[in-house]
Amino acid sequence: MPDPGTTSCADCGGSGYVVEQVLGHTARARRCTCQSACPRCGGSGYTLVPSAGSMVAQVCSCRHLDERIGLFNQIGIPAAIAKASFDGFKSWSQDHQRAKTAAEDFARKFRKDAPTKGYLLYGRPGAGKTHLLAATLRYLALEKGVSGRYVEFMLLLSDIRSGFDAKHSHMETLRPLLSVPVLAIDELGKERGTEWERSMLDELISRRFNSGLATLFATNYFLEARAPAEEPGRVVRTRSPDFQREAEAMTLAQRVGDRIYSRLNEMCSFVKLDPGHDLRKDRHGSGSGGFWG
Repeated sequence: MPDPGTTSCADCGGSGYVVEQVLGHTARARRCTCQSACPRCGGSGYTLVPSAGSMVAQVCSCRHLDERIGLFNQIGIPAAIAKASFDGFKSWSQDHQRAKTAAEDFARKFRKDAPTKGYLLYGRPGAGKTHLLAATLRYLALEKGVSGRYVEFMLLLSDIRSGFDAKHSHMETLRPLLSVPVLAIDELGKERGTEWERSMLDELISRRFNSGLATLFATNYFLEARAPAEEPGRVVRTRSPDFQREAEAMTLAQRVGDRIYSRLNEMCSFVKLDPGHDLRKDRHGSGSGGFWG
């Protein structure tokens, strides 16, 4: 960990690291300039400590900082939310406070040596769900040394299809996600809902569930119906505006199917995050800028 004397550092606040937003890339962290030369080991990575009347070499704590920075840089957090953290999450409503509490509890209590139930955030777009996913993964990597990955499900499906074009199996894309201690899947249900797409999701989460690994989710689809059910026998083309509007009103269970929805209930605590309007639009309209996932 960083030297206590760095607590006055204006750049890192004593954490020893700085997270940067690099356009065109995923979020990156680096050692703060206050830690460029470790005051304990001088950059060697080892310190001498007394032991049984002699001095022995011991790995310096700054090496752990580098390891945690490396873990963070492998997560794949989008550049738009590179700086998302629990401290930077604003609780505009009771929903926000409950969701933040659930995410922080998960992160702080998580143990790699024990099965941990994940969480699923649901609500309208722009409420802050993606922010909390990223904040959770950030805390786990940089504060606890736990590796994680972030994926947006539609983009994951696109990567799998691209792999087919290169004559790769779907497992070549999924395999890195099957063993990581914590996986965050964003935009659940946004895909078209084909049987193939559901089979990919089913395989991914079932393998993780059977291995006792924690998975987090965020979705814009609610648990309860928000519009009248579709008329029996009515046909709506999947690319039509009518389908897009009706798809947004579907429940999460309708989007992912009963089997996957049942598995989600086993894997996660469901937490509603829906202040009733899109805070991202509010922030844009007020000129405050920034990202609110």
